[in-house]
Amino acid sequence: MFDIGFSELLLCFVIALIVLGPEKLPGVARTLGRWTGQARGYLRHLTAELDREARLAELKRQLEDANRLLRDQGQAVQDAVQRTIADVGTQPPRPGTGDPRSDDR
Repeated sequence: MFDIGFSELLLCFVIALIVLGPEKLPGVARTLGRWTGQARGYLRHLTAELDREARLAELKRQLEDANRLLRDQGQAVQDAVQRTIADVGTQPPRPGTGDPRSDDR
């Protein structure tokens, strides 16, 4: 993310040593390290949350697609059943079989 080389870090260390002095520099370095660790932890947590949200959005999209496909297929089956019922109801009885709608038993 940041392009900081060894020479820049060494320059920052020397300036901090001059400004803060040798007795305060270790405490400041510890505090800075703690803050850096916390920032990395927050960033890691944020990245994990964003990944989860992206997966959740993808799963929702897949579920919507599956529901849409199921509705379309269900409607197609219902249409086919209705056509079949209409075709059976309008066909004349076959010779020798009698009327399929009446039960002679």
